[in-house]
Parts: sequence; structure tokens; C-alpha cells
Amino acid sequence: MKSFIQKWGITISILIIAVHFMAQWLGEEYKTMEAISKAMLLPMLMLYLAVHPNTSGLPGKPLVMLGLLGSFLGDVFLISKSYFIPGMIAFMTTHIFNILFFSNIYGPLQARSTKLYVSKFLLVIFCVFIYFQLKDGLGNLIFPILAYMILISTATLMAIHISNHAPVKIIANTFWIPGMLFFLTSDAILALNKFNWAKHTPINNIGLVIMITYGLAQLFMVKGFQVYFAQKKQA
Repeated sequence: MKSFIQKWGITISILIIAVHFMAQWLGEEYKTMEAISKAMLLPMLMLYLAVHPNTSGLPGKPLVMLGLLGSFLGDVFLISKSYFIPGMIAFMTTHIFNILFFSNIYGPLQARSTKLYVSKFLLVIFCVFIYFQLKDGLGNLIFPILAYMILISTATLMAIHISNHAPVKIIANTFWIPGMLFFLTSDAILALNKFNWAKHTPINNIGLVIMITYGLAQLFMVKGFQVYFAQKKQA
């Protein structure tokens, strides 16, 4: 069973995303399938990471697993629109644990690259743009949303920052930076839809875009974690 999950875990996760995608596309009659497939994604990715022998007993793995657990809880909470705040808090823990994980690899006080400063400037512009698109619809959620924006932006910048560290440069550039950018994109579209578009100019099947970018984010992040732990095991 372990060897099967090691070999096919990512493929199965992609199939789960595809099932969720199709359930959303097919509409209300498939809501149960949509909910089940959404709840299955993170457990499969966590199992994939857990069964790899090259990931056991290494520093940083508990942080990664706790972060993935936060995402799983976020997925479950967000199945219901009534649990948006608990879902957001769960995803905030994901970003906190990812920030801690990245910081343990290459701390924020280590040498910084020009790429980091440029990325920080562009990310600030992006966040300001998103904020002004959302602010009229946020109401009492303005401060939790701002806190979330700060956390996901910090996690993204830390992924970019550690690409300046030679031992993980390829992993960061190939997996973690794209993963965090997909995460940022997915959450930005989700927020824009919830607090702006859905109220004024509803977009059909926007959930499909949210899910595909979110699914890619988790796939890239988890594969990056697995490759990183494999590298550490061989060192």
C-alpha cells in the first residue's frame, strides 16, 4: 500500500481535483460529490507525504504536516458558506506554519536578493489593488481579511526569499514559488468573487478557476516538500 501511494499519490490527487472540477461543472445535483472530493484532497496529499520513507524523522516535517492539516480543516469549513471565518482562520495557520518552515531553512535576516525586493514591491501593489476592490463589501471582516492578506503575502515572500539559498534554489523556483503564487491567485479570486463580483457582476463557474488554482497550489507545495525532504535525507 505504501509503495502504491508513493508512486500514485500525486496522480490520485490530480484525479480528485478533476472529480471536484467536474462536480462543480455539472451543478447542484452533484454537490455531495463536490464536497466529498474537496475534503479528500488534503488527506491524500498528507498521506503521500507521510508514507515516503525519505521524509520521516526530519526537522520541519511537523510544521509541514500541521500546515497541511490547517488546509484540510479550511477545506472542510469552507464547504459551508456559514463557516467562512473558521475556514479562513484554518488557512491562516497553514501560512503561519509555512512561514516558520521557510524561516528554518533560510531566515528573514539572511542575505536578500533583488528578486525579493522587486517581488515585495509588486506584491504590495497587488494587495493594495485587491483591498480597494474589496473594502466596500468587507464590513466587519476588514481586519481579519487584512491579517490574512499579510500572512499569505509573507509566506509568498518567504518562498521567494529562500530561493536565494543555493541548496533549495531549484526546489523553491520549481515548486514553492509557483505553489504560493497559485495560492495567492486562488484566494484573491475567491475574495473578489465573495465580496465584490457575486454581489454586482456574478461570473458563471468562477469556482472552477478557484479550485484549479488552489489544487495546483497544494500539488506544487507538497511535491516541493517531498523533494526537499528527500534531498535532506541524502545529505
